[in-house]
Amino acid sequence: MNSRPPAATEGLGEVDLLRIYYALRGQVWIILVCAAAGVGLGALYLSWVPKIYEGQAVVQVDQSERKVVKIDEIDTENLESVEALKTLEQNLSNWTLLARVARNPKLGLTPGALGLRPHGGAAPGEGEILYKLSQSVSVSIIRGTRLIGIHAEAVDARVAGALPNIIIEEYKAGAAETHKEITGEANNFLLGEVNRLSTKLQASKQALQDYRERTKAVSLEESRNITDARLRELNAKVTEAKGARLHLEADYAQVRSLAGKNPEMLLSINSIANAPAVAEQKRVISAQEAELANLSQRYKWKHPKYIQAQSRLEELRAGLDRAIRTSAEGLAASVDAAIVTERKFEDALREQEGKSLELGRLAIDYETLAGNVKTDTTLYESVLTRLNETNVTKDIPPETIRVVTPSATAPVPAKPRKKLVLALAVMGGAFLGAMLALGRIALDRSLRTVDETERYVDLPVLGSVPRERRSMHKESELPVVAEPHGALAEEFRTLRTSLALLAPPMERRSILFTSAVPGEGKSFCAANFAMALAQQGLRTLVIDADMRLPSLHKLFFDGAPNPGLADVLLRTATLAKAVRPAKESNLFVLTTGNRPRRPAELLAGPRFAELLSEAIASYDRVVIDSAPIHAVSDTLLLAPSAQAVVLVVRAARTPRRAVLRACQKLRDSRGPMVGVVLNQLPRMSGRDYYYHYSHGAYGAGVYGAPEAGG
Repeated sequence: MNSRPPAATEGLGEVDLLRIYYALRGQVWIILVCAAAGVGLGALYLSWVPKIYEGQAVVQVDQSERKVVKIDEIDTENLESVEALKTLEQNLSNWTLLARVARNPKLGLTPGALGLRPHGGAAPGEGEILYKLSQSVSVSIIRGTRLIGIHAEAVDARVAGALPNIIIEEYKAGAAETHKEITGEANNFLLGEVNRLSTKLQASKQALQDYRERTKAVSLEESRNITDARLRELNAKVTEAKGARLHLEADYAQVRSLAGKNPEMLLSINSIANAPAVAEQKRVISAQEAELANLSQRYKWKHPKYIQAQSRLEELRAGLDRAIRTSAEGLAASVDAAIVTERKFEDALREQEGKSLELGRLAIDYETLAGNVKTDTTLYESVLTRLNETNVTKDIPPETIRVVTPSATAPVPAKPRKKLVLALAVMGGAFLGAMLALGRIALDRSLRTVDETERYVDLPVLGSVPRERRSMHKESELPVVAEPHGALAEEFRTLRTSLALLAPPMERRSILFTSAVPGEGKSFCAANFAMALAQQGLRTLVIDADMRLPSLHKLFFDGAPNPGLADVLLRTATLAKAVRPAKESNLFVLTTGNRPRRPAELLAGPRFAELLSEAIASYDRVVIDSAPIHAVSDTLLLAPSAQAVVLVVRAARTPRRAVLRACQKLRDSRGPMVGVVLNQLPRMSGRDYYYHYSHGAYGAGVYGAPEAGG
């Protein structure tokens, strides 16, 4: 077998939840005791803590503004903003308001109603009462709404129910007083402003009237309008006259440049081409040319009518030349006339501009005085309107909050919550119990499961013997004999099979049972295993090699011990004479006999190996019950002589290190270790977790029971 160092084995630890579950189930009494203690403490707490009653009211914040002075935004408040809601929330719980609430005769507040007790014979002071009251009252905005909840707690149910309503009442009363004070101050201020503005308005009107009388400017505004209109008209005419003059001068310059040339060239000048005489002559010539064209379609050019029309056309063209010359000669007179007209309009414009400037000088002071009158009138009317509004609203208290749900007296206390306290007490106690159980598990260094044992000692578990509470003092009380069809008997038959499967029987005929420390049940396991071998029909010899604390002679025989192992080793008796048959057929027992003075020295000699060879020759199986390894060294002397060594470990008791050290000692002594028997395995371990070695729903009389009718 390969050995594993302790550090390596312990370092492989992992969280095994199933093991923890079954371990907790095995220690459920701790959890139940702690849970019961938690219930007791919870009941004690409920009997000691005072009963607290609650009252709650809900108010809605209105969004209307208070109708007071609004000049420069004085005393205005937007109740839609979050800041305004938070301000109102704080105002409903400030100490000034709570002081008013504490003095309210309707509430009748006493220190005892808040749970206050006298200190040293002195009654609680006002500051202490207010502090306790502030701790008993909470105000909070209901998220996503304009609703505010007012919550109060008190020992007295009546006080708890009345507190939120009194807070609302006192807040409204305080707001009304503040409103009345503000509106009174505003009313006095507005009244003074009305008187002052009225006097100022009268002075402004009188100054305007005096200016009108002094400057004769009764219709100044109308005169300015007429003058401005005339000024615009003259300015347009001057511009028009100047344009006409410049046009005529340009045409006249062209006429002079074309003097002495063909008159028809003067038709390119607009002033001549557009002259009435020239235009008329051109129209007549066009008509005559059209008539001549018609005659040319009907007559030859020598026809009298055609000749007459041709002569008429030539006369008209000669008349056009005369009209052109006449218009060109009259163009100089037209230029002179345009210059005269332009000068007249310019003189009229300058005269009108002088009048406009004079009226402008008069209007500067006039408009200033008129503006003063208008401004004073507007301000006077505004303040007078606000004064009238204040007179109407000054006696109407503001309604910034409206009660949605008033508070009422609670019929039962809200605190302590009995069910919650008891539930928490049970859970807390159970949790504490679980922690204590887990602490025990963490501190427990024993081996509790088959898997854990195999993993730790690196040896197979050949059998797991369930816990048996009753003690056995004689052969007939052994489970293999007393309950041959029971679970314990079947476990020893399983152990018998496991050892038989390890190797060919001829190589495992002598089996030594030992343990790490006393009290593991090695003798019990050895005796029952031997009994199981005998029941199989094998001649079996069980040897009691524990010379320090022998037990098999009490189990199988009554009276004083006969010669046994010690006598055989000392050669005072032979093996055949020392062996005695047990009541069970095929079972023989070699007790320790007379206890020697030095057992270790006796066992250390070659005589035990010889005895064991002699026994194997006479019996099919030899079972040896030896001493605990850590108690004495006897077993380490015997182990090399045996063909198989089985270590008995008591579940949930033997320390791991003791088991591991015992295994190491056996390996060092060259003892042929084949496996472990896990004794006294708790029945509450769980059938799935402890594999099929747990008995589950099968009871006594099932394992190994004969067939029906057998």
